[in-house]
Amino acid sequence: MDMENVKQIFRDAGTAISRAVQFTEEKLGKAEKTEQDPNFEQLVTFCDNTKQNTETILKNMEFILNSNPGMRVENLFFLDKKKSGLSSSEYLGIAMTEAGNDFGPDTAYGSALIKVGNIQQTLGLNQREFIKSANDCFVNPMNKYLETDMKTVVKERSLLEKRRLDLDACKTRVRKTRMLATTKVKQDDSGPTMEELIDKAEHDLKVAQEEYDRQAEITKLLMEGVPSAHPQHLQHLLDFVDTQAAFYLKCHESLMSLQSDLSGFPSDQDNVATLSPDTPALGRIQQAKVITSQEPRDAHDLRLSAGEVSYLSL
Repeated sequence: MDMENVKQIFRDAGTAISRAVQFTEEKLGKAEKTEQDPNFEQLVTFCDNTKQNTETILKNMEFILNSNPGMRVENLFFLDKKKSGLSSSEYLGIAMTEAGNDFGPDTAYGSALIKVGNIQQTLGLNQREFIKSANDCFVNPMNKYLETDMKTVVKERSLLEKRRLDLDACKTRVRKTRMLATTKVKQDDSGPTMEELIDKAEHDLKVAQEEYDRQAEITKLLMEGVPSAHPQHLQHLLDFVDTQAAFYLKCHESLMSLQSDLSGFPSDQDNVATLSPDTPALGRIQQAKVITSQEPRDAHDLRLSAGEVSYLSL
């Protein structure tokens, strides 16, 4: 390692220590802090809100899209993959179809299970297609924005904060040097004079001010570009709504078709025996409580237990 690199390491270490001291003194109220103008602070607030809200939306969006632990984003791009990353609806559909085949496709229950199972698998496939589309039209572009444009803004703001700490540290150094010059302190003849120390401190302050102003302008320009990204974010949101509406429409159509197919199957009401005009009407129903237990005398008798409530037709 050459001498120049060693010097640079010491300079960087000195700068880091100076920033840490300035930051600590600001927190303790022992040092002044350069404040930005209200317009700049409004831009900072707007950028923070954009970043935080976008991150929150994406976090909840990904929870909705990937709520099934069996689903993996990498599987969304292979929709024809068999039994890999299937949705809950698809697993339910497979179970119903297999049960229907076991009970017999020629039976009412078995046939209905197969029909419902097939639609459940269709719903699951629609869901996977919707998740892929939602990622393409909303999640991925918004994540890209956070990882590129917003990341650049955050980086430049962090650099501006470092420049601000350097500037305020230089201001503090100039103030302390001038105060020292007003006191009668014996100077070392071999070292720099007080005038030289003041000149160096003021020169460092001038350089720090120029670097700070330059970085503040860069940061401000980048933050002013954040509001212009909102129209594009709006378009991504509209695309997501279109995708979601198409998904629910396809599901609705599939379920309506299934409901129509199942309308011919007998229901519980169809299995209830109805009385024809020729069927004799039953008498009055009376509730009775069994006093003593009774064992059946033959196959036609009932077993009765004490305290049991029975219903008699009179």
